[in-house]
Amino acid sequence: MREFIEKNNNIVFKMLFDGILIGILSGILSVLYRYIISKMDFLRSILFSNKNTFNIVGLLILFFVFSVIISKLLKWAPLSGGSGIPQIRAEILGKFNMDEKKTIISKTVGGGLCDLAGLSLGREGPSIQMGGAIAKLLGKALKRDSSEINYLITAGAGAGLAAAFNAPIAGTLFVIEELHKSYSKFLLIPTLIASVIANFVSFGILGHRSSFSFIVENNLPLKFMWVCLIIGLLTGIVGVTFNLGIVNAQKLYRSFNVKMYIKIFVLMIFATFIGYNFFEITGGGHNLMENLAITSYPIKYLVLILALKLIYTCLSYGSGVQGGIFLPTLVIGGLSGIIVYSLLKGSFDLSPYYVNFIILGMSGILASVVRAPILAVMLVTEMTGSFNHLMGLCIVVIISYSVAELLKNPPIYDSLFEGQLKAHGVDEFSKIDSRFSIYEYSISDLSPIINQSIRDINFPNHLIIIKILRNDLEFIPKADDLIKPGDKLTVLARKKDYLDIDEFFKTEVIS
Repeated sequence: MREFIEKNNNIVFKMLFDGILIGILSGILSVLYRYIISKMDFLRSILFSNKNTFNIVGLLILFFVFSVIISKLLKWAPLSGGSGIPQIRAEILGKFNMDEKKTIISKTVGGGLCDLAGLSLGREGPSIQMGGAIAKLLGKALKRDSSEINYLITAGAGAGLAAAFNAPIAGTLFVIEELHKSYSKFLLIPTLIASVIANFVSFGILGHRSSFSFIVENNLPLKFMWVCLIIGLLTGIVGVTFNLGIVNAQKLYRSFNVKMYIKIFVLMIFATFIGYNFFEITGGGHNLMENLAITSYPIKYLVLILALKLIYTCLSYGSGVQGGIFLPTLVIGGLSGIIVYSLLKGSFDLSPYYVNFIILGMSGILASVVRAPILAVMLVTEMTGSFNHLMGLCIVVIISYSVAELLKNPPIYDSLFEGQLKAHGVDEFSKIDSRFSIYEYSISDLSPIINQSIRDINFPNHLIIIKILRNDLEFIPKADDLIKPGDKLTVLARKKDYLDIDEFFKTEVIS
């Protein structure tokens, strides 16, 4: 036990070095993927520039080839489909064992082809998975043990998001709120370092600018704060609708007993129709959001685009091809905010605050879809480069989050995580379930284990409390030591038992 503790104390210092390397590699990989996607966006505008029979037939032939290539890549790297975020979480928990090289290749090539075809998918989820994959590759090269590699994968995932959105704080919060759902210095140190370095790499290659060019020039005055309630209600409902759409779209595709390439090609046919008739909703939607920020459209058009973007994203992601939902989700949220603005602008002078509605809508949709409120506030703030709207963001996030909770709709990545486990069969990966990892929990005043000795606590699974931090003093506990309010426990447990143990401590998880 003493050797194990000394070893894990040394991990922190190694993580400083590893975090820098991960940040550099993840940053370069994310920037490369962003560059590929930007070129695909440009080529897509050429593909759909001329609508005639010859071009349509040629495009369908090309998309059929894409469908075959994408399906073969998914068969070759079965954990590379979708955003990759649920797969990374399953990897961290020891449920999956992705082939990192194949995953990076499949994600890059397949994601590029999907974007060229105009599927409504984002680059951020793939950046997260590829960041985790390159970190795993690095951990193996440096001969790190399984526990260390686990933290490196987490850091790489955070760095991937940081570089994709130029949002290092959000990248760090993402792995704490969404992937681990707990706080630990073993998570924080490498992840924060890697995220900052990855963001630095992104700035160095692509220039120092926020993810979106529009910023908040005027603070929403207190007399108009009530609009945040409306935006929160709408984004809460739209977010729940989106989550249900994603899950049901996956069920719909699974119900078709045909080859994967045929399913994808049917989607590509629909993409052809969308590309020629509603080109603005193709791809992730970054250009659409930039355009909406400077151009006014009729409310009927906005409602139509919102509905189509939501449906198209659900169908695109539900197919299981390589691509995420982060950016399309933000676009749907931004559209929701603009719709609220359009409904109210005739009765109130809101023109100086138009961009505020977009940003508020983005944060609201993230809170209802992902159910990570702090992440929603910080990600939108970092993406837009403005801290002048925190009060409005917090109000929207609270309302939207509450609506989703009241409607009893689970967070999207929890649903996708469960779907991934069922789709791939957890039993197939049982050989790696015995790996251990370290988790940290904080004991609240309401915890049922307060004043109980460690010996008498009925834990759901076997675990070892490595140390306790109490009043800034650390000590190695004995079986007769009592648990006190405010104690921070460092726990060693098998990864396969994480969900049960986390449920046991869920009121104590540091978040």
